Amino acid sequence: MEGNFYVELLLGDLENYILSQKSEINNIVSKKQNVSVEETALILDKFSKSLKKTVNIMDFIEEIDNIDTLRSISILASETIAWILFTLPSVEKNLPYFSDDITIYNKHIVDYLADILLEFEGFIENPMKLKFIGKDLQENIKDISTIINYMSNILKKGLIEN
Repeated sequence: MEGNFYVELLLGDLENYILSQKSEINNIVSKKQNVSVEETALILDKFSKSLKKTVNIMDFIEEIDNIDTLRSISILASETIAWILFTLPSVEKNLPYFSDDITIYNKHIVDYLADILLEFEGFIENPMKLKFIGKDLQENIKDISTIINYMSNILKKGLIEN
């Protein structure tokens, strides 16, 4: 029960983070035709941090027996992935690679994100399945977070050198 309370705190933290960052990033993206490289690095940092928060929550999946908590994890993970999936095209031109070259396991990052989003959306209907597939998804999310963080670091390094 104590673990569930901690997971609820982590879920609340992720939800607050997504809501505040989504609004900040939407302001950046919607006000400009061209998002700057600095803003792209900031956005990628926010994406990476939200994915890291999601991975931290998923550390506890095997211990959770409450269906509503598992459903909440699925909903928030879906929301996080969808936010990244639909915002990424707004900053693609500033990415340090050609967008076609950003692949994970031979899949374009956007397709990979879409696949993960579909999996999480399926868990909303059947939350207990998350307990059995959660560790694999956690690794996938960690991989995405690492790649996004790497892209952000390359952009920041380019800004410093220029």
